[in-house]
Amino acid sequence: MKVHPVNFLAALVISALITYGISIMDSNVMKVAMGIGSFVFFASTLGVSIGITFTSVRTGVNVKVVAMVFFTIALIMNLLWAYFTFSQGSYVITLGIAFLLYVVVANAIYRAQA
Repeated sequence: MKVHPVNFLAALVISALITYGISIMDSNVMKVAMGIGSFVFFASTLGVSIGITFTSVRTGVNVKVVAMVFFTIALIMNLLWAYFTFSQGSYVITLGIAFLLYVVVANAIYRAQA
C-alpha cells in the first residue's frame, strides 16, 4: 500500500469542499455535527479511493470500489439530513454505523488478499 501525497491532498480538499457545501445549506440545523461527520466519512472514503494504491491490483480495485460505494451512500445520507429535519442522535448513529461498516468491509477485503 502506497500513499500518493498529491492525490491524497486532492481527496482531502474535495472532501472539505463537499462538507462546506453541505454544512451551509439553509435547512441544515446541525452544522457542527454534520461538518465533522461528513468530513471524516468523505475524507476516509475519497482518500482510499483516490490517494492510495495497493500492491495487489485485485485487492486495490475491490477496496476502491467499496470506498466509492460508501462515499456515494454517505453523500446521499448527508444530503438527506441537510434537507430534512432529523435529530442529531439519529444522524450520529446512522452515519457512525455506516462508517464502521465501511471500515470493517474494507479491512476484510484488504486482509483477504492471497
